Amino acid sequence: YGSGSLVEDSRFRSNIQGALNAGIRVGVYIFSSAVNEVEAVEEASMCLNLVRGYNVSLPIYIDMESSGSGSGRADRLPNATRTAIAKAFCSTVTNSGYRAGVYANKTWFTNYLDTPSLTGYSIWLAQYSSRVTYNRTKYDIWQYSSNGSIPGIRGRVDVNIGYNY
Repeated sequence: YGSGSLVEDSRFRSNIQGALNAGIRVGVYIFSSAVNEVEAVEEASMCLNLVRGYNVSLPIYIDMESSGSGSGRADRLPNATRTAIAKAFCSTVTNSGYRAGVYANKTWFTNYLDTPSLTGYSIWLAQYSSRVTYNRTKYDIWQYSSNGSIPGIRGRVDVNIGYNY
């Protein structure tokens, strides 16, 4: 998030293959640090190259959120720029024959993105609570906790409810 370098997750290939071998439908996401539309297309292109050869049946998402430190290169972008980045990423993905989407938390979908202009893509909402209070747009996936557990996986996992899948 500081340099803008594109880096493949070291466990990407083993995780996606393991999920597919277990009969789990897969999608992917990239934690974006793009600061303009050109970089968003580069991020989408990296994702497309990585998923080539795998049966990706769920969307490819751009993860739009703060770096956590406030010092990330994309942390302080104007909303219009951030939204244009999401659109460039998603249109690149859809133009390649995959479904695309945007992942963010309630605060970002409400305050930092023009979310109504993104509803042509899948919306993956992170709101850790017992019920959703976000109501600005529809959403396709609700990530409701980061404290889940899955047999065979050590440590905490994010848990989600997918609608329309």
